[in-house]
Amino acid sequence: MNSNVSKWSSGIPGAEEFFVVVRPESGGTFAEQLVRVFSGYQAALKEHGLDLATGLTLNVFLSDAANQEEVLRHHWAFVAVVEAGVAVTVVQQPPVGGKIALLGYHVRRPAGTATRTAVVVNGAKKQAMGVIVTTDAYQFHYQRNLLAEGMVGAGDQTTHLMGVPGCCVQSNGVNLTDVVRTWIYISNIDLNYLAISKARNRVFDRFGISKETGFPASTGIDGRSSDHRDIVLLDVLAVKGLKTGQSRAMCAPKNMNPTMEYGVAFERGRELVFGDRRHLYISGTASINHKGEVLYPGDVSRQAERAIENVAALLEASGAELSDMRYVIVYLRDVADASVVEAAFAASRLGGVPRVMVFGPVCRPGWLVELEGVAIDGKGEADFAPF
Repeated sequence: MNSNVSKWSSGIPGAEEFFVVVRPESGGTFAEQLVRVFSGYQAALKEHGLDLATGLTLNVFLSDAANQEEVLRHHWAFVAVVEAGVAVTVVQQPPVGGKIALLGYHVRRPAGTATRTAVVVNGAKKQAMGVIVTTDAYQFHYQRNLLAEGMVGAGDQTTHLMGVPGCCVQSNGVNLTDVVRTWIYISNIDLNYLAISKARNRVFDRFGISKETGFPASTGIDGRSSDHRDIVLLDVLAVKGLKTGQSRAMCAPKNMNPTMEYGVAFERGRELVFGDRRHLYISGTASINHKGEVLYPGDVSRQAERAIENVAALLEASGAELSDMRYVIVYLRDVADASVVEAAFAASRLGGVPRVMVFGPVCRPGWLVELEGVAIDGKGEADFAPF
């Protein structure tokens, strides 16, 4: 089993962050691969002195959610994760090389410096999970696996998930202005992306979120739940307690234009500055130019290289580097391109960064590959409280 762990700490007493990627091995039934993947996850945690009590989120990528999710949810290792209060996303995005892959996020903090509370996410299906981490200065809200109950259309599901006070994204005191990062998994993205984007725009307009206030970083990508009626599956990170100037939009105008120029409302990335570190959330990034055009149609290798160049430009504009990336998710429109894209990543400065590669068509058919991730560095600012 291919397990990789990326760790970041400031080198002084404070929070240590870990990203655990477990990539699949081919061969065997889903039940057999499930056992191997969770064994790899547990071994990685043990190696780094972690346990499930340090877990905040876990992404589980499945090749066939309709036939696999029930098996997953009854497996003792998955049950233990849920019972420990880790917020889990289960999404059908077939991982390259097997039937299941994992991406876990763990934070180890000095005793007594934070509380971690599992919460119910109101107004969403029962699969939704939430975790709140409270420090002296902040509340971090991790909301995962949000699905709309009883909504039929793509736009209505989006509006319900994002735009109803007290429900879904806005559960547990979260306001849309607190949201810094979203992941929108869209069933049949070629058909439904436009309706979802328009609904998101309407919600943001209603709540006063604009290019002046700044939008969340975001990924909109093909993915689905085990229920064919679910068009939208949503993950959210919201942070309460941020001061003015602590959350900053990332841009690289020579490489990529503002998304609002073609009618969608998200930032290319979002930088959160703490007293002891920075988190740089990279939105889904593809082979695009400063006019919003697809570059290198049909050439997946060159598209992968350009997407990496665009991420590098975003980071460099904020004073960070590709080597600061902690993990990468790579989305492919055609999994037959996996070996070519893997070679492009291996040859780049992202070659040593833990990554998982999945089937996930991007919002325009011409884009063959997209990547996202988070970078962390030590360029905090003393005006702000530590993470």
